[in-house]
Amino acid sequence: MKLTNKIPLLVGIPLILCFMALGFVNYQSSKEDSFESSNSSKKHTLDATMLYIDAFFAGKKSFINEFAEEVSDVNPYDDQKILQVLDMMYGVSGFKAGIFYIRNDDGKVFQKIGKTNHSEILSNVEYRNDAWYKEAVDKKRTIIGDEVWYNKDLKTVVATIASPVYKDGKLVAVVAGDVILEDMKNNVLSIKISKTNSVFAYDKRELFTLHENKEMELKPASIAKEVDEKLKAIKNVKTKDGTITPIEYEFGGVSKIAVCRNNPNLNWTICSTNEYKDFDENLNDILKSNISIFTVSLLIILGVLFAIIKYSLKPIEPIQKGLREVFAL
Repeated sequence: MKLTNKIPLLVGIPLILCFMALGFVNYQSSKEDSFESSNSSKKHTLDATMLYIDAFFAGKKSFINEFAEEVSDVNPYDDQKILQVLDMMYGVSGFKAGIFYIRNDDGKVFQKIGKTNHSEILSNVEYRNDAWYKEAVDKKRTIIGDEVWYNKDLKTVVATIASPVYKDGKLVAVVAGDVILEDMKNNVLSIKISKTNSVFAYDKRELFTLHENKEMELKPASIAKEVDEKLKAIKNVKTKDGTITPIEYEFGGVSKIAVCRNNPNLNWTICSTNEYKDFDENLNDILKSNISIFTVSLLIILGVLFAIIKYSLKPIEPIQKGLREVFAL
């Protein structure tokens, strides 16, 4: 092989290896940047979701608190007056699923719900053993019940907000309202940062309170337990920007990654998640772009290098030819 061809080849091989190494490093860096960007976007989605949910419940809590103050001036044994207050308050309450007054002494329930045109008194139901009732009494303030539930009459998921009622320092009742979560859920699920991105939430029972698949709501799901266990395992691990480390899991045979946070007002864990294939599509585009750029750059550099070396070594070609002839004798 001619020296003018051998030298460019010897220089070109290390150059090709360097370009391959540079391409690999650049791809890995792009991959990390893509993950970081996606996780940051999920965090912002989560922040927006938390703000929206808190704002949604804030107005409802405020009403129940005012309801408790309004009814505290009423004689707790004046049934007709309590019914009148219910009729008056329901119109401005926004609680389509109903508002309630539960007398503490005997458990009698005064209620006004959407499907009736008047308030009514029930003696055949017992709310004093429900978790939201006990929590309102124990905390002595307006609360959002931890456990949402399925309203069979309305055929939808609701949450109960409750507040204790005191008269002369004595607990006389608990007032409550049932909030339909459908509109809130639809608005939350409409927020998407990628094709497969979605938001879900589960409560302390590890039951989904929000999920894009309605069939999974309020039903035991091993995936909620798995996510919760992984969150507990990384509770004290922080990323560079101070957010909780994302968790990886599989659901329905699909690899996913999520950023999660607990909402202390609801005691729900809320997550923003997406499938890994979102990254694959972006990384494939980056990989194709890198290969194209590096291939063109390498060809140009090798071409220029070959031309320079060939031109520089051209004067020694006669000498090289002469030496070959001499040694051939």
